[in-house]
Amino acid sequence: MVRGEVVRYDAIKGYAFVAADELDEDVFLHVNDIDFDKTLMAVGTVVELTHETGDRGPRALSASLVSSPVADAAHAALGGEPVRRADAGQRTERAPGQRPHDGFADVLSAGELRAELTERLLASAGDLTGRQVLAVRGAVEQLARSHGWLDA
Repeated sequence: MVRGEVVRYDAIKGYAFVAADELDEDVFLHVNDIDFDKTLMAVGTVVELTHETGDRGPRALSASLVSSPVADAAHAALGGEPVRRADAGQRTERAPGQRPHDGFADVLSAGELRAELTERLLASAGDLTGRQVLAVRGAVEQLARSHGWLDA
């Protein structure tokens, strides 16, 4: 197995090229050969792959995800600044700009969630494609619905 970073990705045609330090040439990777959600694929994604060398150069046989800028952007958009508790019984410290919490969760409409999440994703990782933003938004909306965080 070698570890490499995606240096070129064509989501329409479904292939990428991965640069690995151990190899002289970039490795061709088709999305059918990855074992993770293809919406996490982007330039900058780090994968571990097995490969073979053919007539046209190195070709991946399988690839697993190490890190993804798409997943990192979604985590940053959802996580923000963590709320820290100093000690049990003491009041909770808030991150700068965070509103005081009244103990109740905000319930948003699906449209409000999509708008706010899109803004956060674009602010934290502006190089996401529209398809990647839609994929992250869809996954977060599905999660929010399953927990009852959205208006019906």
